[in-house]
Amino acid sequence: MLTVQTVAKALNKVYAGADFSLVKTVTDSRQAGNGCLFAAIVGERADGHSFISQLDEAYDNMVFLGTKSKPDGLRNPYFQVDDIQVALGLLAKAHLETCPAKVIGVTGSVGKTTTKNFILSALSPALQVSGTKGNMNNELGVPLTALAVCDTDEAAVVEMGMRGLGQIEYLTQFITPDIAVITNIGVAHLELLKTRENITKAKLELVEALTEGGKALMNGDEPLLYGSRPEKDCTYFGLSSHNDYRAENIDHNRFTLCYPGGSLEICLQVEGEHQIMNALAAFGVGHLLGVKPQLLREGLEQFSGDGTRQFTETVGGVTVIDDSYNASPDSMRAALKVLAAKPGRRVAVLGDMLELGTYEEEGHRQVGAICGELGLDAVIAVGSAAKSLYEALPSETEKYYTANREELPALLEQVIKIGDTVLFKASNSMGFRAFADGLKERMKK
Repeated sequence: MLTVQTVAKALNKVYAGADFSLVKTVTDSRQAGNGCLFAAIVGERADGHSFISQLDEAYDNMVFLGTKSKPDGLRNPYFQVDDIQVALGLLAKAHLETCPAKVIGVTGSVGKTTTKNFILSALSPALQVSGTKGNMNNELGVPLTALAVCDTDEAAVVEMGMRGLGQIEYLTQFITPDIAVITNIGVAHLELLKTRENITKAKLELVEALTEGGKALMNGDEPLLYGSRPEKDCTYFGLSSHNDYRAENIDHNRFTLCYPGGSLEICLQVEGEHQIMNALAAFGVGHLLGVKPQLLREGLEQFSGDGTRQFTETVGGVTVIDDSYNASPDSMRAALKVLAAKPGRRVAVLGDMLELGTYEEEGHRQVGAICGELGLDAVIAVGSAAKSLYEALPSETEKYYTANREELPALLEQVIKIGDTVLFKASNSMGFRAFADGLKERMKK
């Protein structure tokens, strides 16, 4: 637990006032209270410094962190720093050094948030565990996740995102993993990193930062990862026979999970081969931590998703799969396979995939080809980049295209029929969630 003195020491500041414990760290004034550390963030809409005097009057035993000069007349301690994110990182490092929790770092091109949630579910029957809320996986979210770890937590699952080389390395200056998980290497971020080899190098920064005695758990079906760090203690998960944690006898969401020393029959609540891969990673983490396999199975089978990715709901005779949170060619393929396995007429509503750089046209064309290979009944392509997807669809596919998202509701009304299963998937900025919700509202009526 942080105290005022440990904050001062971590920030290399002199403090001679009363010492007291801090119960939580917040950046939102509405979440503040007695015993909080409030970090004043200068955002696009509000400047956290403007709330400090008001919070100081309202609450006791607070600590304020800011980049501006100390306001006059404060009762509570104030520490001025050059960079709030760096300061929070230093505090996170100091805090974790006092906590017994094993730190599991999770990164990857696709599926890291779902894998993180799967790990939390797998460990929960056996351990007290905390983890990243939502996808707070950046330079601000990672330290805040670490600062929320309790003294009684036995494990902490920290999702780490990146946009370029050196960003995970930066995060691991403060949060050092005992287990490093890499879900996969995709084509997201090609716009910045140019090659999959560079993406791999950026992700492997997490493995390079392992604690002494730490272990890496990586996707062994990815040649760029398998055997990539022989000097590290690496284990692998995947569908190939060489993996330490692998799935056999797959039948939809049922499979045999093979692990060093045994096997278990697993039945997941979530669908898709990609979810089996996520489950293998989660089981592997628990097994490396020494959790009994039967308890891990209980946690895996309890996982039902987080409601933001591949959320399925049947309304008015139409089944809607809302997977509109984000998209890349790899996650498109996974979602389309789930759709293809559904009975009845299968309709894919697909939008632009962003951050693909020079791979943009080829990536969209590949998705169009996948739709044809899977024999989907109808495809609606939306957005300027999605035109390449539309053009790659086979002639026998019922297909529609519009560059204008505002025309999508009318297209949905024209195309969707009772008994259909409809998948919505695109990059988040395409706003497809609103269209999925709109279809469900219409079907309710």
